[in-house]
Amino acid sequence: MPGSSAGAPPALTLQTIVSSDQFIDAINAGLVLQGVDGRAIDCNTWALGLLGITRDEMIGRSPFGDPWDAVQEDSSPYPEDEHPGNITLRTREPSTGVVMGVDVPGKARLWILVNSAPYFVDGELRGAVTEFSDFSEHWQERTELKLITEVNRLVMFASNETSCLQQLCEALINEGSYSLAWVGLGTGGEPGDVTVACSAGRSAFLETGMFSSLGSEETGIGPTGTALREMSTQVANDLPTQPLYGPWRDRAAMFGSKSLVAIPMQIGGKKAVLSIYGQHAHAFDPRTVSGLEGVAREVEFGAAHVRSVEQLERAFNGTIAALSRMTETRDPYTAGHQLHVGDLGCAIAVRLGLDNEQADLVRKSGELHDIGKISIPAEILVFPGRLSALEYEMVKRHTLVGADILSRASLPWPMTEVALQHHERMDGSGYPAGLPGSEIIQPARIIAVADVVEAMAHMRPYRPALGVEAALAEVRERSGTLFDADVVVACHEVFDAGFAFREESTAMLK
Repeated sequence: MPGSSAGAPPALTLQTIVSSDQFIDAINAGLVLQGVDGRAIDCNTWALGLLGITRDEMIGRSPFGDPWDAVQEDSSPYPEDEHPGNITLRTREPSTGVVMGVDVPGKARLWILVNSAPYFVDGELRGAVTEFSDFSEHWQERTELKLITEVNRLVMFASNETSCLQQLCEALINEGSYSLAWVGLGTGGEPGDVTVACSAGRSAFLETGMFSSLGSEETGIGPTGTALREMSTQVANDLPTQPLYGPWRDRAAMFGSKSLVAIPMQIGGKKAVLSIYGQHAHAFDPRTVSGLEGVAREVEFGAAHVRSVEQLERAFNGTIAALSRMTETRDPYTAGHQLHVGDLGCAIAVRLGLDNEQADLVRKSGELHDIGKISIPAEILVFPGRLSALEYEMVKRHTLVGADILSRASLPWPMTEVALQHHERMDGSGYPAGLPGSEIIQPARIIAVADVVEAMAHMRPYRPALGVEAALAEVRERSGTLFDADVVVACHEVFDAGFAFREESTAMLK
């Protein structure tokens, strides 16, 4: 770098640093030279073109301040003293790899990658050189990838249709940095307002009656109503000047929304629209719109998938209810008992740290664990006295019969195994196989405790109810020998926390 001459230091320009105007303007990046006060002293032609300004308008300004209003990647304002050039002037160190968004009048938001370095003359800091290039395409690709990744995740794990749509809106805010996203549903026929199914971001913008699917109504000819009615994507890239956006213009300005895309969808056989609001004008160029339409199609698929899963879940639950009723018709004690055991087993499973899905499978296993008793003559099931050895052997076979029935129904693990193992004991004294505790699956050990506690607590044909306290005392006494010690402790904790058997299933036992 050149040094200073005698007397006053030379005027500082990019040419004094690089020495060639042709070279400076041939660089495919913007260059701005800032003085020690942070104001622009010089710039190259690329910088002027990228920022949409003349040289006279640039000189004397703080780069990326007003009128560009630089933002961070989450679209929050970028503090001016944190701009790369200003950091360099303050720290005398380079600042590299900074991503900033700047609003160029009449264009989509420009995302730039910025680097800055200090400029010294004879050891004295004279300014900072800031270099920046158009990063918009890379930023857009990265944003689309984050959105698609998040949408794929929510499609896989959403528990229901509403949750799927709500998480979509949240992803658009968190990953896409939009100001508002909401899903509106048609009322099923015109006339009618668009109802808000879910939203995220600046949701206070939405008010009842703001949108309608009616073409003849003022609130029905805007982008959202048109998209819903015509099932075609509508883009309004400059809301303050959008002719058909009059009813909402002031409110949009109040909530900082300057652009909008409305994408039609089909959710559960009904017309719907995904409306996304941007915080700057021209946010939705054709490529962005195409990417968001792809996201909407993914969510349509996801919502349909979730709906199918819900239908399968209802069918699955119906299968379990039907199987449970098979025993209820012959032994009401067994039917009520299974519901109780399922409830208690689920509560114990949660206490032991099993996740919701595993705990629910323990519940369902409990609700069917005695299904094999359908093979036992009814007179034995309700016999009020002691059973003979032969009769008891017949009762013990219900574990094998139950496992056979459930295996034929192709039910998920561990339902068949629980039906088979719930009478096995930790010391190997149980049946049908005399398994030691290490070979008994955890769900079966849970149901074994819940089974005994429930049976002792309630009335049976051969004895009155003994109550919960007596039942808990029994499993506590046999803890570690017959029953899993951890399960016994969890069972006590569940009752201490207020667990109670359902009254409706208790009524079956009276």
